[in-house]
Amino acid sequence: MRIVLDVNVWISGLLWVGVPGRIFDLASAHQITIFVSEPIREDIKEILERKKLQTKIQSLGVTVEDLLAVVGELSESCSTEVVDVPQLRDPDDIVIIETALAANAEVIITGDLDLLVLMEFNGIQILTPQVFLNRYFPDML
Repeated sequence: MRIVLDVNVWISGLLWVGVPGRIFDLASAHQITIFVSEPIREDIKEILERKKLQTKIQSLGVTVEDLLAVVGELSESCSTEVVDVPQLRDPDDIVIIETALAANAEVIITGDLDLLVLMEFNGIQILTPQVFLNRYFPDML
C-alpha cells in the first residue's frame, strides 16, 4: 500500500512513537511504502530544528540528523505534482496532496483537520493514523 504521511504524523512518530510509530513499524516490515517529497522532508527538518523540540530530542539521545536519517530509511523519495485544490482550507497543506498524487498514493495519513475535512482527493483517502490502522491493520493496535 502506497501512503504519504503528513509532517505532523512524522513528528509525532519520531518523537513520541504512539500510533504513528506503529505505521513506521509497517513500513519497516515492508507492509506499506511511505513516500516523501523534498518539500515534506524540508518541513520535517524545519520543525525538528525548532527550539521548543530540542529538549525532547535530547531526551531521546538523538540528533535532528539522526531523526532525518530515520525518515530516509522508512520512506521512498518522490517528486510532487502541481495541482489546484480550491477547497483546501490551508494552502500550506497542498504539498501533501501534490506528493500523494505524484506517488500514486492510496492514502494520506494526517492529524490535520484542514486535510481531514476533504475525506478524499482524486481517489486518495485522507485518514487519521488511528482510522488507518483500524481499517487496514487492526492487529497493529
